[in-house]
Amino acid sequence: MQLADTSAWQVARRAGEAGVEFKVRVGNGLIGTCSMVMLELFASARNGSDFDRMQEEFDALRLYQIGQSQWGRAIQVYRELAHQGGAHQRSVGHEDLLIAAAAESAGVELLHYDEDFDRIAAITGQPTRWIVPKGSL
Repeated sequence: MQLADTSAWQVARRAGEAGVEFKVRVGNGLIGTCSMVMLELFASARNGSDFDRMQEEFDALRLYQIGQSQWGRAIQVYRELAHQGGAHQRSVGHEDLLIAAAAESAGVELLHYDEDFDRIAAITGQPTRWIVPKGSL
């Protein structure tokens, strides 16, 4: 199982073979999401019908929760980044901290195309995977 970050969904739309594999994994129930990813992707909806189509697609996926414990973990990781000095906490997005916390809490691999998750995983030790090799797009 994997939680696909917003970046993975975006890459899958344009990444040829990786996109085909991603769609197969979604169809086989091996890709899940969380509410933060959904919110980010809903921003690309062109109209209400497009939004509804996206909602139907997401409704078929496993939803990994972002509750109080995930918020707490995101803040803990943010603090650890700050303690690295040099304002390292500014190097990751708040939404990415929450998405990573949801994946970590669920014990699933985080599928992405975003360096923020490498910085987060350096602290959490959680499994992550680039949807396509870094820099290949």
